[in-house]
Amino acid sequence: MLITYNGPTGDPIENPSINFLKDIIFNKAADYWAKGSGDSGIEIEGLDETLIFFYDEPYGFFIMRHPDYLVPYDESAEIRVVEHKVGGEPMRVPSCCYVSRERAYETISEFVTTKSIPSNVNWTDIYDIEFDHGFE
Repeated sequence: MLITYNGPTGDPIENPSINFLKDIIFNKAADYWAKGSGDSGIEIEGLDETLIFFYDEPYGFFIMRHPDYLVPYDESAEIRVVEHKVGGEPMRVPSCCYVSRERAYETISEFVTTKSIPSNVNWTDIYDIEFDHGFE
């Protein structure tokens, strides 16, 4: 089963190792996530969903299940609107959907190793969260 990592600057990596993913998550600064497309993704052959993710300082990692727009959601967190450029366009996301580097690694590595969406995450449709999600 082919696993592909697509980073912000292109150059797909086939069957990335867990150590490669760990390096991306723990060692890449916010400037890495501002290059190229502005986001990364993990695709697994045979699965309909992809995990799209990027990092914003000081909030952490934003992870989204595509094409369903499901995101981790911390109901108790204060909501601020964070703007991140994806494909050169501003994407507004609520701060309550960001997770720590550790949590991002757990979620992404579980997706890669089990080849299924982690069930221990509070996944919520991003459009069900009250915030300004429009594009400028």
